[in-house]
Amino acid sequence: MSSRLPGRRRRRGLEDDDSDARSDASEGPKRPRLGRRDDDSDDDQKPSRNGVHTNGVNGTTSRLDKDGFSPGAIRRVKVENFVTYEMAEFFPGPNLNMVIGPNGTGKSSLVCAICLGLGFSPKHLGRAGNVKEFVKHGKSSAVIEIELQRRPEDRSHHVIRVQIDRERNSQKWWLNGKDTTHKTIQVLMRDLKIQVDNLCQFLPQDRVVEFASATPVDLLHETLRAAAPQEMLDWQKSLQDLHKDQKELQRGSDSAGDHLKQLEERQSDMQQDVDRLREIEEAQQSIADLTDARAVADYLKSKELYKEKKKLERLAQKNLQKLEQEAAPSLQAVNQKQEYHEKVVTVVRKRKDVLRRTEAAADAALNRIEDADEQIKTVEANMETNRKGFEAKKQELGKIRSKIGALENQKKNKPPEFNPQVHNTQIREKEHQLRELEAEQRQAEGKIREIKEQGHAKIQAKNTLIQELEGLDSQQGQVINFIQKKWPDVAKGYLWLQENANMFEKEVFGPPALCCSVKDDRYSAQIQALLHNDDFLCFTAQTRDDHKKLSHHLYKELSLSVNVRSILRPLDDFQPRMSRDELNALGIDAFALDMLVGPEPVLAMLCNEKKLNAAGIALKDVSDAQYERIAQGEVINSWATGRQLYRVSRRKDLGPGAVSTMTRGIQQGMFWTDQPVDEAEKNEIRRKIGEVGAEWDILKAKNTEVREQMAGFTNSKKEINDDLKTLRERKNELQKAHNAYQAIPVKLDTEKRALDQKRSEVEEARAANAQLHFDLDNAHVDKAKATLQHHAAIVAIRTAQDVLLEAQIREIEARSDVQGLKARNTELVQMLEEEKRNIAAFSEESQRARRRAEEAQSKVIEIFARDETRKDLLESLARDRTVEDIDNDIVAKQGSIELIQVANPGALREFEKRAREIEKLRSKMESSTAKLDHLNRQITKIREKWEPKLDELVSKISDAFSYNFEQINCAGEIRIHKDEDFDQWALDIMVKFRENETLQQLNQHRQSGGERAVSTIFYLMALQSMAQSPFRVVDEINQGMDPRNERMVHERMVEIACREHTSQYFLITPKLLTGLRYDPRMRVLCIASGTHMPKDGKKLDFARCLKIHKRIAAGG
Repeated sequence: MSSRLPGRRRRRGLEDDDSDARSDASEGPKRPRLGRRDDDSDDDQKPSRNGVHTNGVNGTTSRLDKDGFSPGAIRRVKVENFVTYEMAEFFPGPNLNMVIGPNGTGKSSLVCAICLGLGFSPKHLGRAGNVKEFVKHGKSSAVIEIELQRRPEDRSHHVIRVQIDRERNSQKWWLNGKDTTHKTIQVLMRDLKIQVDNLCQFLPQDRVVEFASATPVDLLHETLRAAAPQEMLDWQKSLQDLHKDQKELQRGSDSAGDHLKQLEERQSDMQQDVDRLREIEEAQQSIADLTDARAVADYLKSKELYKEKKKLERLAQKNLQKLEQEAAPSLQAVNQKQEYHEKVVTVVRKRKDVLRRTEAAADAALNRIEDADEQIKTVEANMETNRKGFEAKKQELGKIRSKIGALENQKKNKPPEFNPQVHNTQIREKEHQLRELEAEQRQAEGKIREIKEQGHAKIQAKNTLIQELEGLDSQQGQVINFIQKKWPDVAKGYLWLQENANMFEKEVFGPPALCCSVKDDRYSAQIQALLHNDDFLCFTAQTRDDHKKLSHHLYKELSLSVNVRSILRPLDDFQPRMSRDELNALGIDAFALDMLVGPEPVLAMLCNEKKLNAAGIALKDVSDAQYERIAQGEVINSWATGRQLYRVSRRKDLGPGAVSTMTRGIQQGMFWTDQPVDEAEKNEIRRKIGEVGAEWDILKAKNTEVREQMAGFTNSKKEINDDLKTLRERKNELQKAHNAYQAIPVKLDTEKRALDQKRSEVEEARAANAQLHFDLDNAHVDKAKATLQHHAAIVAIRTAQDVLLEAQIREIEARSDVQGLKARNTELVQMLEEEKRNIAAFSEESQRARRRAEEAQSKVIEIFARDETRKDLLESLARDRTVEDIDNDIVAKQGSIELIQVANPGALREFEKRAREIEKLRSKMESSTAKLDHLNRQITKIREKWEPKLDELVSKISDAFSYNFEQINCAGEIRIHKDEDFDQWALDIMVKFRENETLQQLNQHRQSGGERAVSTIFYLMALQSMAQSPFRVVDEINQGMDPRNERMVHERMVEIACREHTSQYFLITPKLLTGLRYDPRMRVLCIASGTHMPKDGKKLDFARCLKIHKRIAAGG
């Protein structure tokens, strides 16, 4: 074995050795020989024909075209740190390779290496989901190297190498020694037609069951991928896509046809309403025409009226001109006086403007006088403020001089020496003492808290024990104590319910063991026999919300294991269906419900759950006749009589006689019985109460002792705090005096600088005072100038008033003259004025008529602009007719419309809209029909090419499949299911394993595991001669086969897979039968494993072992 195989995994290939075969021909039929590697030590052993392996990255050999490998076949597989292997190298043969070895030795790891090493996903293995999980435990990375047979056009074999990184869960790829990408590897696999993702080509151990469970549709697709040329897959895909388009178009066309039919029917139904609506439309159109013609008639009438008014206006203007010519001499004097009066009015207006400007100048001068007064007041106030500031600065100057003198005197008096370290040491010592004391005090306080908590716990424990002791004297107390011991969760839930009863809508009841009792203790055991523990210990709610709330608190919040039930029906719904006399006649004393006392909802719950209202009880057992009557009746299904419990089951579907009865003995009940008080338990509780009391007394003594310590701590703390206060005050006084003396030089410098600053401020105040005196003088000068200007303005006002008065007098005289002349020509003037008013009136009327005509003209123009073709129609309708005539016609048309009755006013709009929709649908259907015709032609064209080839392919597969089954005296057939939908075309594998059967479809339910395995391997063998892939892998397909089938299957597999020009085949198996047939073309790869495997692989060279065995046999 190769020295490159350290670790616990070993394998050696069974190879046909040409030289050995020739030398041993006399020994009988040729048998497989264990092949040798180049590094074997036996000189007379030559490398076998199929065992030659490549050297270097290119993997070239001298017998590329003679060794039987088809392009893409696997020549070599090498793994490092992969799953179970540390390092191993496999050299498969070109035909059938049988990989054998015990379970767990790593046979399937070879399958995994082929899958992952060729760039396929781990999901095709049915195992781990991440590639990192295939790295050997304890290793950081794994390597897979696979050498594939080259194609004729390739220069060398393809060597694919992948490194798997565990930490990154990543893969790195090489092709022929060069870095490459995963995508490049995938492209190469497609070119070589390697289909690891096809169950018909690659069937790992964990996916064998998937083959039998694959749908017939998937089986057809995978078979085409495995055995048909690519063009058939392309045709199938095209047919599926075209059929989808065809279905979609046909569905749309059918839907459109149905919709079109509905629309046409609705159009026919609405025809009568549409005809009436069209009559209305015609009448409305006539009204619209008459309305527009009315506008034309109105325009013509307005135009004539305007002409008449304009003619009257021109006539009035001629009359005015004639009057003016006749009155011209008399009016000339009036006009001259009028012109003079207007000129005088102009002069009066101008002189008023001059007076206003003069008054404004006087007001401005007065304002300047007032401003000057304000300025004088402001300057005087500033002078007063500056004076006060000057005095204050002089006083501050004196104070600063005094401070400087005082500081110089203090500088001469030095205070006592101050050493802060000494004082700090004394203070820290006291603080340390205080902290230690406080720590001791905290410890004591903690002890007090601990003692207090323990004391409370003891008191609570004592109270609990006292309650238990008192409870032992009552029936309920005994039951609670019993439940507490056996079902603590129920007891906790009951205590919680008592504390939180008010949070529910209706009363929630505790266990029936506590809230119910038996009327007659003699029947207690019989009633309890009808119930289970959950019935005694459940909680009962009366509403769904209460049930939900109680469940939430008991289950989720308290995490208790209890039973919660609800009852929504009253007890009256569970009345017994038999009278007491009838019961007694059957040997039954009463129904169980009759002997129970408790809350009605709890009793209703027990009836609902256990049918206590139909369960009989009796102290004595019933007779055989009574038993038969009860069993044949339909009222009582269970009864407890004497010491036996009976339960009857009736099957109405099997007839009245289908009755079965179950009986069991009645045991003494745990509840609802009076039990004597356990004195031993009471004494035990009293002993515990005494122990708790003694422990409490000890805690009380400890508490007193600790509190006395606390009092001493308080006094000590007060003394230390007083000492600390004294030390800190002394330190502060000395430190304050020391700091004050040290600060004197700084304060002297500061005060001297302040003295210089204050002197500067005093000089600045003197300068400011001088400036203010200068500003006050300027303000008085400005006031004097403004006063003089105001006086001059007053004089100007008086002059302007005199001139204005003169002009006003002359205006009055001129106006009087004009009025006098007008009075003498009043009649003439009135005539002129009257004629002017006439002209104005005629002008206004003509303008009004003109505007009316223009408005009417605009309407007519707008009407003609909408439709020029209606011009002649409207003019003919308006010619020689008044607006009133046309209005009468409109009223008549409207009356005729009102006489037409229509059920659906919107019918015409719907009719026309639907007509457009119908037209669109017809066009769409025509287009769909054309597209469907085109698709049908395409489908027919492709199907005529695809279907015959598919029939031929399936026929070949079926013949080979049937032949394989005939060899084992069974039957098999491959049928193709053809459907209108090409997505539903499928392959059905039909098999028959027994003579009295018909052919049955292979699936994961009908056939056994062995039968499915036989069918699967025969189907794969049937594909062998047509395989597109260069190699095929089947892992442990013989699992579950009986020896006879396994032997026959092996025979057929060897026969088919070892034919010349067939593809490479890998069969993985953990076991083989004896006496199987082997062919010179097959190679057996044996994987040896164990904890004591030697590192030197040559010691397990199977070829040498076989040769030695032959020599021994020949010598003996």
